[in-house]
Order: sequence, then C-alpha cells, then structure tokens
Amino acid sequence: MNASRAWIPPYALIFAQCAHGASWLLVLWAAWSGNLQNPMYAFAWIHTAALGWITMAALAILTFALPNFIDARWRSLTLARRTLALFGIGVLLLVYAFVNDAALLGIAGAIVAAALLVYLCTAFATVAAGMRGERVQRAVARAFGGTFGFLLLTALLGLGLAFMLSGRSVPAWIAGSAPAHANLGTLGWLSLLVFGVSMRTLRPIAGDGTRFRWMHIAVGSLALLGIPLLAAGTAAHVPILAWIGGALFAAAACGYAFDVFDILRRATVAHRPPQAFAGAAICWLLAVLTLGAGVLSGRPWQSAYGFALLAGWIGQMVNAHIYHIGIRLLSTIYRGEEDETRPGELLEARLSWFSFFAFQIGVALVAFALIRSDAGLAARGAVFGSAAWVAMAANIFAARLRAKTYSAARPIE
Repeated sequence: MNASRAWIPPYALIFAQCAHGASWLLVLWAAWSGNLQNPMYAFAWIHTAALGWITMAALAILTFALPNFIDARWRSLTLARRTLALFGIGVLLLVYAFVNDAALLGIAGAIVAAALLVYLCTAFATVAAGMRGERVQRAVARAFGGTFGFLLLTALLGLGLAFMLSGRSVPAWIAGSAPAHANLGTLGWLSLLVFGVSMRTLRPIAGDGTRFRWMHIAVGSLALLGIPLLAAGTAAHVPILAWIGGALFAAAACGYAFDVFDILRRATVAHRPPQAFAGAAICWLLAVLTLGAGVLSGRPWQSAYGFALLAGWIGQMVNAHIYHIGIRLLSTIYRGEEDETRPGELLEARLSWFSFFAFQIGVALVAFALIRSDAGLAARGAVFGSAAWVAMAANIFAARLRAKTYSAARPIE
C-alpha cells in the first residue's frame, strides 16, 4: 500500500512527532540560555506544542476519524490533506518569528490562519453532511461543529494577536484577548476534542467503552457552557465570570476523569502502555485543575499551568493514541487495510515503558521548575522528556521495520 493513500496522512503525523521532540529541545534551550521566563520563548513553546504537535496530529487523524464517527464522506479530502502542508510551513515560521524576528509574526499568523480556514471549510461541509444522518450521527456532528467553532475563534484571535506582536496597530479588544485565545485554544479546541474523540478511541485501546453515556453528554454540556464564560471572564477581567466558567469546566473534567478511570479499570487489552499513558493524562488533567484554580486565585502559576495542560494532560493522551492508532497506521501502510496486527506485536515493550516513565518525570520536573523559576531543574526535566521522545521515536521506527519485515515475509497469493 502506498503511503500517500494511507487512511491518515502519515507525513502529518511525522511532522507532529518532530514538533513534539522540538518542544522538549526548546525547553532545554530556554533554560540553558536564561530565557526560561522570557514570554517570547514561552509563546514559541506553546505554539510548537499546541499547533505543531497536537493540532497537526489532530487535524490529520480527524480526516479519517470524523467521517467514521458521523457516517459521512469528508468533503474535498485531498484539499484538506494538502492544506496540512501549508499549516506546517506556517507553524515553522511562527515559532521562528517568536524567538528571532517578531516582525514576521503577522505573515506567519496569516499563513496559519489561512490554512486553518481552508481546512475548516472542508470540515464544516463534512459536519453539515453528517447532520443529515441518523440521530446519533447528528448529535456527534453537532459536537464536532462546536469544537471546530472554537478552533476558528482561536485562529482569528491568534491572527489579531500576531499582528499586534509584529508591531501593527490593532483594536484595544484584540490586545486584551490573549487569555481568551489561550482558553479557547487549549480548552475549547484541544481539551473538548479529546473529551469527544477519546470516548470512541479508548474502546480499542482498553477493550471496552463507557458504561455511563449520560456522563458523556453531561461532560460536553458543562464544557460548552463553562469554556466561553472562562474565556470571557479572563479576557474582560471579571473574576466571578471566570470562576463560574472554571467551575463548570472543572465539573466536566472530573466527570470525564471518572469515566476514563472506570474504562481503564476494566481494560482487557493486553497491550498496557497506551492505557498507562491515558491514565497518566487523566492524572495530569486533575493537576491542571488545581493549577488553574491557583491562577484564578492570583498565584503566578500560568507557565506551569500551560505546560502541564499541553505536555501533561493533552500530550500524554496524544502519546496513548500514537502507541495505538499510530502503530495501527504503520501496520496498514505495509500490510494492507485489512491487516489485524496488534500494536503490541510491533512495539518493543521496554522502550514503551521507558518512554512512559521518562515523559512523566520530565513533565513533573519542568512544571515544578516553572513554579519555582528554577532553570536548572527545567533543564533536567527537558533531558528526561527528550530521552523519552528519542525512545518513542526509536520504538516507532522499530515497529515500522517489523511491519515491513512481516509484509515482505508474507506469501504471494
């Protein structure tokens, strides 16, 4: 099977994994160079992780997952896939501009926004097609439509902020929209996406799904109510509104955490590392709620909160899916779409577990270092994270070699 015809664009996932590794190196460089508290380096890291790593992986996976969830063909699929290349170029230029040339931020932001707008046009057309399906498909399509709406708002606000940082004049409300941009992106787009998608993908990872479908509905409803209130409250500096929004999102997150822990507790699939990553992600989600409450209370924990949210909560859930969905993709590329080889048969268990523990240590050390403003501790955490990424990359490469070897060994029919 040719890689260009894979059910998920493999080169987008490769870009995402490279951005993941670069995010750890960026932490190491910031700590080594004395820029750990430099806001431009923080912005560079956030966008490397949120856009280059997590969003790129999500957009690639959704081109396959969304049509299956809503039983509708993705509209203009080739255009959507090709747009990911433009998105990647924009992300690279954006990260470079943050640390080297702020004047380029407007151009980089425009490229990223344009790529997302084209992708979202095809995504909304697909969602609209899903709205003509059965009741369940319509409900799922509405949920994805809301999530894509958060991404659209995040992109538009981000474009305005990029123009501002590049030295251009922008309206006063744009200048004060950074908290809304951050909350809509990390909670409205990424976290809400994980809430929805993982309820489907945890079934093959764990061997069973949720026993509380009402909980899934409650989680989505509370999050959809809370996130806009939190974003508006933080942007407008209205504490009571921010606290109400934060409390609603926290309730949604706790319900989701309960549901996932119950799924993992009943897991029957023998391949445990993806389940461990998913469980760690939930633990980081609960830690993020604590850090977020501290931020709303006035504690200077913003950097630790953002890092734990992206590298811990969302990042470890992405790792769980890479060790399952990513390896399944490799298997089907080399052995055909009907292949049933399990990820555990292709991966090296020792590398899987090393990467798991090293990632958790790395995230914990860097988050704690950001609270203490301790560059040395942050550098140590970045070393653990980098080592974990190298182990994961080696594991994926070994899985690819095994998939190719198994493919070559198959008899010709």
